[in-house]
Amino acid sequence: MFHLFLPERCLHCEHPTAHSRNRDAKDKLSRYLCEVCIRILDYQEAPSEASIRDQFYRVASSLEIEHCRSAYSFAAHSPVQSVVHAFKYSGMPRLAAQFGRSIAGLAPRDAQVIVPVPLHRTRMAERGYNQAEALARGIAARRGGSIVRALRRTRPTPTQTHLSIPERIENVRGAFALARPAREIQGKHALIVDDVMTTGSTLASVAETLLEAKPKSISILTLAIAV
Repeated sequence: MFHLFLPERCLHCEHPTAHSRNRDAKDKLSRYLCEVCIRILDYQEAPSEASIRDQFYRVASSLEIEHCRSAYSFAAHSPVQSVVHAFKYSGMPRLAAQFGRSIAGLAPRDAQVIVPVPLHRTRMAERGYNQAEALARGIAARRGGSIVRALRRTRPTPTQTHLSIPERIENVRGAFALARPAREIQGKHALIVDDVMTTGSTLASVAETLLEAKPKSISILTLAIAV
Protein backbone atom coordinates (compact mmCIF):
# COMPACT_ATOMS: atom_id res chain seq x y z
CA MET A 1 0.00 0.00 0.00
CA PHE A 2 1.40 3.40 -0.95
CA HIS A 3 2.16 5.83 1.85
CA LEU A 4 -0.47 8.56 1.86
CA PHE A 5 1.37 10.63 4.43
CA LEU A 6 5.03 11.45 4.77
CA PRO A 7 6.86 9.88 7.71
CA GLU A 8 7.50 12.03 10.78
CA ARG A 9 10.36 9.70 11.79
CA CYS A 10 13.63 9.26 9.95
CA LEU A 11 13.56 6.21 7.71
CA HIS A 12 16.96 5.16 9.02
CA CYS A 13 17.36 6.03 12.69
CA GLU A 14 13.73 6.83 13.59
CA HIS A 15 14.60 10.22 15.08
CA PRO A 16 12.24 13.05 14.11
CA THR A 17 12.69 14.06 10.47
CA ALA A 18 14.31 17.38 9.69
CA HIS A 19 10.98 18.55 8.27
CA SER A 20 9.12 17.72 11.47
CA ARG A 21 11.54 19.95 13.36
CA ASN A 22 11.48 22.73 10.78
CA ARG A 23 8.45 22.95 8.51
CA ASP A 24 10.24 25.56 6.41
CA ALA A 25 13.10 23.20 5.49
CA LYS A 26 13.64 23.42 1.73
CA ASP A 27 15.50 20.11 1.28
CA LYS A 28 12.91 17.63 0.00
CA LEU A 29 14.81 14.80 1.68
CA SER A 30 14.09 16.46 5.02
CA ARG A 31 10.63 14.93 4.80
CA TYR A 32 12.14 11.45 5.00
CA LEU A 33 15.37 11.75 6.99
CA CYS A 34 16.71 13.53 10.06
CA GLU A 35 19.40 16.22 9.91
CA VAL A 36 22.15 13.78 10.88
CA CYS A 37 21.31 11.18 8.23
CA ILE A 38 20.98 13.88 5.56
CA ARG A 39 24.41 15.14 6.58
CA ILE A 40 25.84 11.61 6.31
CA LEU A 41 24.56 11.36 2.74
CA ASP A 42 25.72 14.87 1.85
CA TYR A 43 29.26 14.19 3.02
CA GLN A 44 29.56 10.69 1.57
CA GLU A 45 31.95 10.80 -1.36
CA ALA A 46 30.61 9.19 -4.52
CA PRO A 47 32.47 6.00 -5.50
CA SER A 48 35.07 6.59 -8.20
CA GLU A 49 34.10 5.69 -11.72
CA ALA A 50 37.29 3.60 -11.97
CA SER A 51 36.25 1.41 -9.03
CA ILE A 52 32.73 0.98 -10.43
CA ARG A 53 34.11 -0.01 -13.83
CA ASP A 54 36.47 -2.46 -12.18
CA GLN A 55 33.55 -4.17 -10.43
CA PHE A 56 31.40 -4.16 -13.57
CA TYR A 57 34.11 -5.56 -15.82
CA ARG A 58 34.58 -8.56 -13.56
CA VAL A 59 31.33 -9.88 -15.00
CA ALA A 60 31.28 -8.09 -18.38
CA SER A 61 34.82 -7.50 -19.60
CA SER A 62 33.83 -7.35 -23.27
CA LEU A 63 31.13 -4.67 -22.97
CA GLU A 64 31.92 -1.09 -23.93
CA ILE A 65 30.31 1.33 -21.48
CA GLU A 66 30.66 5.09 -21.96
CA HIS A 67 30.14 6.06 -18.31
CA CYS A 68 29.55 3.91 -15.23
CA ARG A 69 28.54 5.90 -12.14
CA SER A 70 26.95 5.53 -8.71
CA ALA A 71 26.04 8.23 -6.21
CA TYR A 72 26.61 6.29 -2.98
CA SER A 73 28.21 3.20 -1.50
CA PHE A 74 25.60 0.72 -0.31
CA ALA A 75 26.61 -0.66 3.07
CA ALA A 76 24.64 -2.66 5.64
CA HIS A 77 22.92 -0.62 8.35
CA SER A 78 23.54 2.66 6.52
CA PRO A 79 21.08 5.45 5.63
CA VAL A 80 21.47 4.45 1.97
CA GLN A 81 20.31 0.91 2.73
CA SER A 82 17.30 2.22 4.66
CA VAL A 83 16.36 4.58 1.82
CA VAL A 84 16.61 1.85 -0.84
CA HIS A 85 14.59 -0.60 1.24
CA ALA A 86 11.96 2.07 1.87
CA PHE A 87 11.32 2.88 -1.78
CA LYS A 88 11.77 -0.70 -2.88
CA TYR A 89 9.65 -2.56 -0.35
CA SER A 90 7.54 0.03 1.49
CA GLY A 91 5.54 1.65 -1.28
CA MET A 92 7.46 4.94 -1.56
CA PRO A 93 8.05 5.64 -5.27
CA ARG A 94 8.08 9.41 -4.63
CA LEU A 95 11.16 8.91 -2.45
CA ALA A 96 12.88 7.12 -5.35
CA ALA A 97 11.94 9.97 -7.69
CA GLN A 98 13.33 12.51 -5.23
CA PHE A 99 16.63 10.65 -5.06
CA GLY A 100 16.59 10.52 -8.85
CA ARG A 101 16.50 14.32 -8.87
CA SER A 102 19.33 14.46 -6.34
CA ILE A 103 21.67 12.27 -8.42
CA ALA A 104 20.76 13.71 -11.83
CA GLY A 105 24.02 15.65 -11.93
CA LEU A 106 25.87 12.35 -12.38
CA ALA A 107 24.00 11.57 -15.60
CA PRO A 108 26.06 12.15 -18.77
CA ARG A 109 25.13 15.46 -20.36
CA ASP A 110 24.78 13.93 -23.81
CA ALA A 111 22.56 10.98 -22.79
CA GLN A 112 19.41 11.28 -24.90
CA VAL A 113 17.28 8.43 -23.59
CA ILE A 114 16.93 6.90 -20.13
CA VAL A 115 16.24 3.17 -19.86
CA PRO A 116 15.15 1.87 -16.44
CA VAL A 117 15.91 -1.76 -15.62
CA PRO A 118 12.51 -3.46 -15.88
CA LEU A 119 10.72 -5.64 -13.35
CA HIS A 120 8.97 -8.85 -14.32
CA ARG A 121 5.21 -8.41 -14.58
CA THR A 122 4.59 -10.55 -11.49
CA ARG A 123 6.93 -8.39 -9.37
CA MET A 124 5.41 -5.27 -10.89
CA ALA A 125 1.95 -6.48 -9.89
CA GLU A 126 3.12 -7.14 -6.33
CA ARG A 127 4.95 -3.82 -5.91
CA GLY A 128 2.74 -1.59 -8.02
CA TYR A 129 5.64 0.36 -9.49
CA ASN A 130 9.20 -0.05 -10.74
CA GLN A 131 11.67 1.66 -8.41
CA ALA A 132 14.24 2.01 -11.23
CA GLU A 133 11.66 3.83 -13.34
CA ALA A 134 10.81 6.10 -10.40
CA LEU A 135 14.52 6.98 -10.14
CA ALA A 136 14.60 7.56 -13.90
CA ARG A 137 11.61 9.94 -13.69
CA GLY A 138 13.46 12.02 -11.12
CA ILE A 139 16.59 12.12 -13.27
CA ALA A 140 14.60 13.11 -16.37
CA ALA A 141 12.71 15.80 -14.45
CA ARG A 142 15.96 17.43 -13.38
CA ARG A 143 18.18 17.11 -16.48
CA GLY A 144 15.85 16.23 -19.34
CA GLY A 145 15.87 13.19 -21.62
CA SER A 146 13.05 10.83 -22.49
CA ILE A 147 12.35 7.65 -20.56
CA VAL A 148 12.11 4.64 -22.89
CA ARG A 149 10.80 1.28 -21.70
CA ALA A 150 13.09 -0.43 -24.17
CA LEU A 151 13.28 -3.75 -22.33
CA ARG A 152 11.03 -6.35 -20.81
CA ARG A 153 11.86 -9.03 -18.30
CA THR A 154 11.10 -12.38 -19.89
CA ARG A 155 10.98 -14.40 -16.69
CA PRO A 156 11.04 -13.84 -12.95
CA THR A 157 14.49 -14.29 -11.45
CA PRO A 158 15.08 -15.53 -7.89
CA THR A 159 16.66 -13.09 -5.47
CA GLN A 160 20.41 -12.86 -5.97
CA THR A 161 21.27 -11.94 -2.38
CA HIS A 162 23.00 -15.21 -1.51
CA LEU A 163 24.30 -16.18 -4.96
CA SER A 164 27.94 -16.26 -6.03
CA ILE A 165 29.08 -14.20 -9.02
CA PRO A 166 28.87 -17.15 -11.47
CA GLU A 167 25.42 -18.01 -10.11
CA ARG A 168 24.27 -14.40 -10.50
CA ILE A 169 25.45 -14.31 -14.12
CA GLU A 170 23.57 -17.53 -14.87
CA ASN A 171 20.51 -16.33 -12.95
CA VAL A 172 19.96 -13.35 -15.27
CA ARG A 173 21.17 -14.94 -18.51
CA GLY A 174 18.43 -14.44 -21.10
CA ALA A 175 16.19 -12.69 -18.56
CA PHE A 176 15.70 -9.59 -20.75
CA ALA A 177 14.44 -8.93 -24.26
CA LEU A 178 13.86 -5.86 -26.37
CA ALA A 179 10.40 -4.30 -26.21
CA ARG A 180 8.76 -2.40 -29.06
CA PRO A 181 9.88 1.06 -27.84
CA ALA A 182 13.53 -0.07 -28.20
CA ARG A 183 13.48 1.31 -31.76
CA GLU A 184 13.63 4.79 -30.16
CA ILE A 185 17.19 4.29 -28.90
CA GLN A 186 18.84 3.43 -32.21
CA GLY A 187 21.80 5.73 -32.79
CA LYS A 188 21.37 7.46 -29.42
CA HIS A 189 23.31 7.57 -26.17
CA ALA A 190 21.24 5.40 -23.78
CA LEU A 191 21.52 5.71 -20.01
CA ILE A 192 20.58 2.57 -18.04
CA VAL A 193 19.23 3.36 -14.57
CA ASP A 194 18.88 1.03 -11.58
CA ASP A 195 18.80 1.31 -7.80
CA VAL A 196 21.83 -0.75 -6.73
CA MET A 197 24.73 -2.38 -8.54
CA THR A 198 25.90 -5.42 -6.60
CA THR A 199 28.14 -7.49 -8.86
CA GLY A 200 26.92 -5.85 -12.06
CA SER A 201 25.50 -9.08 -13.51
CA THR A 202 21.97 -7.71 -13.96
CA LEU A 203 23.22 -4.49 -15.55
CA ALA A 204 25.53 -6.47 -17.83
CA SER A 205 22.63 -8.60 -19.04
CA VAL A 206 20.55 -5.45 -19.61
CA ALA A 207 23.36 -3.75 -21.54
CA GLU A 208 24.01 -6.81 -23.70
CA THR A 209 20.32 -6.96 -24.63
CA LEU A 210 20.13 -3.22 -25.25
CA LEU A 211 23.02 -3.43 -27.74
CA GLU A 212 20.68 -5.36 -30.05
CA ALA A 213 18.78 -2.08 -30.56
CA LYS A 214 21.98 -0.47 -31.91
CA PRO A 215 22.39 2.55 -29.63
CA LYS A 216 25.26 4.93 -30.31
CA SER A 217 26.59 4.27 -26.81
CA ILE A 218 25.50 3.03 -23.38
CA SER A 219 26.11 4.46 -19.92
CA ILE A 220 25.02 3.21 -16.49
CA LEU A 221 23.87 5.18 -13.46
CA THR A 222 22.77 3.64 -10.16
CA LEU A 223 21.83 5.21 -6.88
CA ALA A 224 24.34 3.01 -5.07
CA ILE A 225 26.96 0.31 -5.50
CA ALA A 226 27.40 -2.50 -2.97
CA VAL A 227 30.67 -2.46 -1.07
